[in-house]
Amino acid sequence: MSRHPAPEELLLDYVAGALPAGPELAVALHVALDPASRETVDRLTALGGALLEREPAGTVDAGLDTALERTLARLDDVPVEPKPSSRRHRHPGFEWAPAPLVPHLRPGMDWRRVMGKFDEIRLDLPGDFHRVSLLRLESGRGLPEHKHPGYEYTVVLQGGYTDETGSYGVGDFAVGPGSVRHEPIADPGEPCIAMIVVEKPIVLTGPWGRWLNPLVSRGLI
Repeated sequence: MSRHPAPEELLLDYVAGALPAGPELAVALHVALDPASRETVDRLTALGGALLEREPAGTVDAGLDTALERTLARLDDVPVEPKPSSRRHRHPGFEWAPAPLVPHLRPGMDWRRVMGKFDEIRLDLPGDFHRVSLLRLESGRGLPEHKHPGYEYTVVLQGGYTDETGSYGVGDFAVGPGSVRHEPIADPGEPCIAMIVVEKPIVLTGPWGRWLNPLVSRGLI
């Protein structure tokens, strides 16, 4: 079970198909790696189908807050049928990639060094304004200190990292701390690989931020 599961409201939006492509992929990766969240999603899906079959026409949108509370309370009573596992071919160097990520990895993709501190692969998700990236940090290396003017979603795919909000391992899901400054540092061991989905460009808060933030805001770094 993940030490840091995705919020239940986000899982509900995922099941309902209400998330943009970037956050949707982040949640899909979390669900693929965290059995407890996968079971919650399966139960929500089964319960949602049952509710739609029983609701009279015109009442589906009524009392959403009450319906949400009832839905979460009834999750344990909904049976879940195990799904067959799906295997996808992984390109060399991406053996760690969970199944939902594989279709977004093209042959020839490679890491690029950013600011001499970490490696990045930018993912292009058509129709989504979020910046979606795979980041790789070697043990003991960290991202520059920064804060977020918008939402940030992080899911750990390999290794782990620690910042001011806690320690995160494979499958853990983090919702960005907003205006709180943080500096994620990779834990000892294998490199930390995570997918990061950012709603708005980050704001660097270290000594070089004044010169680098204009480049960050334009997506140049």
